[in-house]
Amino acid sequence: MNHDNEEYTDIIHPVNVDETSRAAEIFGETLLHVNSLHHQGLKDIASGLRIVGHAPDGVIEAVELPDHPYALGVQWHPEWLTDQPVMQRLFKSFVDASNSVPHDA
Repeated sequence: MNHDNEEYTDIIHPVNVDETSRAAEIFGETLLHVNSLHHQGLKDIASGLRIVGHAPDGVIEAVELPDHPYALGVQWHPEWLTDQPVMQRLFKSFVDASNSVPHDA
């Protein structure tokens, strides 16, 4: 599977998202279609992280930190897919989460 992409907006491969994950809740879907620009991937995951998304070839594409209010990492570039409603939900969830953090006066 090709994970390196010349055009940032080309959809290159699917990502399967764990249906019990916060990521699935945010995206509202468990099968995403993403761009891919990486030539390296995640291999050794920190013990606190949970793997929640894979490409069909097994490459880890999404992780989250279960005990954190928002920590979510993706291995694609949603900033180049802003015309996609599923990616818009990701950005909206980030803005909503940041707005819920208490601000010091």
